[in-house]
Amino acid sequence: MSRNASVAKGKANLAYALRAQMAIGSGDYTSAVDLAERAAESSPQDAGIRGLLGNAYFGAGRFASAEAAYNDSLALAPAQPQIILKRVLVQIAQGKNGDAVAALQAAQGMIDPADYGLALALAGQPYDAVQVLETAARAQGADSRVRQNLALAHALAGDWTAARTIAAQDLSADLVDARVQQWMALAKPAHAYDQVAALVGVSPAAADPGQPVRLALVQSDTRVAEAAPAPAPVQVAEAASVPTYESPVSQPDALAPAPAPEVPAVREAVASAAAISPEAPAAYAMASSFAPKPKPAKAKKPTAARPGLGSAKGVVQLGAFSSEERVSLAWDKLTRRFPTLRNYSPVSARFDGPRGTVYRLSIRGFANQQEAISRCQVLRGKGGSCFVRSIAGDSPIQFASR
Repeated sequence: MSRNASVAKGKANLAYALRAQMAIGSGDYTSAVDLAERAAESSPQDAGIRGLLGNAYFGAGRFASAEAAYNDSLALAPAQPQIILKRVLVQIAQGKNGDAVAALQAAQGMIDPADYGLALALAGQPYDAVQVLETAARAQGADSRVRQNLALAHALAGDWTAARTIAAQDLSADLVDARVQQWMALAKPAHAYDQVAALVGVSPAAADPGQPVRLALVQSDTRVAEAAPAPAPVQVAEAASVPTYESPVSQPDALAPAPAPEVPAVREAVASAAAISPEAPAAYAMASSFAPKPKPAKAKKPTAARPGLGSAKGVVQLGAFSSEERVSLAWDKLTRRFPTLRNYSPVSARFDGPRGTVYRLSIRGFANQQEAISRCQVLRGKGGSCFVRSIAGDSPIQFASR
């Protein structure tokens, strides 16, 4: 193939991959599957595109096909903790709990404990999950995502008192009630796929024809994903109604898939396919890559009036720390990394919980709740951590003069 032809092919494949990613973001999974299949056919040895294809199948509720695509991606680049995690999810959705647990145990050193523990709980091992998450929750720097996953693990283990107590560390009373109601529905699944479908916000496909033969990683291998039985539709509106959002764990650079020698630009364009997207309901580290993304709020022009900026329509919590001094240090660090945070008013609130006192760092100054949600989504899309909650004693931070 001539150099010009190779470049043209690379550009065409990049276009397929980018359009597939955009289709996933908009919830158009039919188009996403078609475009991702074209990209995979053009660059069969690209682990990132295979992961993107798995995400398209997953969003379409085609769990067996997604597993096949994730298997291919991992065959090309094994050290992908987020792809391993997603493969575990689709295995659980198919009732392959034994395979899921084995895969988790094999990758335990690579997977963040918050993700690992929750996956164990979903795979039918809630008591083991509680042990893992209890240890993670006691570790220095443990965040609300770890605690909420621990609360859910307790719920799936049937310990509702512990679940409610731990959930209350990061949520207001009304949101705790909503969260517990959500967990009660999850605790008694009618089908193997119920919990996964609700948590990631997808509906199982009526039929899964399997991955096309032409996409087999080894062309002599004509096997395709076994078609899944037609499940009943799953309603997930209630699961998505809790207006709080958590951040996923960023994939370390050292564990990212190796660049594909064919079309490096494609790998950069679809690198996010190997990571779990932040646009899912709160409290779940394994958030959905597939929920439609609301349009981000327009950035506000910088203003010097930090305290009292606008009306307080909820707050976006950025973290919880052991002292007020750490709150100030965290704000300095976050605003250097994300300068647009200075467009909002930093606030803090003390919380006395069963595990001690923490100081929450949040921002406020939103016109409405949707703007707060959108701001959090934009932040998490850039690698930040946040979730939306109602105001609970938050007051403007008084910074010491420098």
